[in-house]
Amino acid sequence: MVGLLGSLVQLDKAGLLDCILYLSGVSGSTWCMASLYQEPDWSTKLETVTDKIIRRLSGPGVSWGDKFDKLKKYHKKDFFSLTDIWAVMAITTYVKEIDEVTLTDQWDHLSKDPFPIYTVIDKQSKKEKEKGGDIEDPWFEISPLEAGYSLTGAFVKTSTFGSKFENGSKKNPQVEMDMMYLQALCGSALADRGEILWQIIKGEAAFED
Repeated sequence: MVGLLGSLVQLDKAGLLDCILYLSGVSGSTWCMASLYQEPDWSTKLETVTDKIIRRLSGPGVSWGDKFDKLKKYHKKDFFSLTDIWAVMAITTYVKEIDEVTLTDQWDHLSKDPFPIYTVIDKQSKKEKEKGGDIEDPWFEISPLEAGYSLTGAFVKTSTFGSKFENGSKKNPQVEMDMMYLQALCGSALADRGEILWQIIKGEAAFED
């Protein structure tokens, strides 16, 4: 997260930031992107936006009451998973906020900024490749307009991502995911259920100490 922010600051100082048409990231880079795109036309006022992000990251964390309230909202979804828990317990610890804006909301005020593409590692394909399988690296892409695999060309509108489809027709519509869930989904450095559980347990133990 900090690495991408520093790179963008240097590009801005070199006068190259306005040459960028697309900005793509995975894991912590997407956390930086989520923070940047909260601000309309952030690329034209990067220094101010950077200072705001640093103040937030240096400030107090999200209260346990607010985390619990958010977890209850997630639990009401048709599909509740470990990603929801990871979003509430871990992402809020790093980014120090609960971001309930959606990518579709962000698209409404994108004009001068690079087009954002959030990417997610396909865990199953990653495991197959580690076993020596002859398989590509299909990144799952999520932008304000669509979500899907560039390798196969299978995409849906981002606002319908998470809904169930049958023969191209939407059968079970879901509410669009918010940015906090998206950041948890893109946290691919921990794309392992056991590792996520261990990190949560370790974090809880540190908090108690």
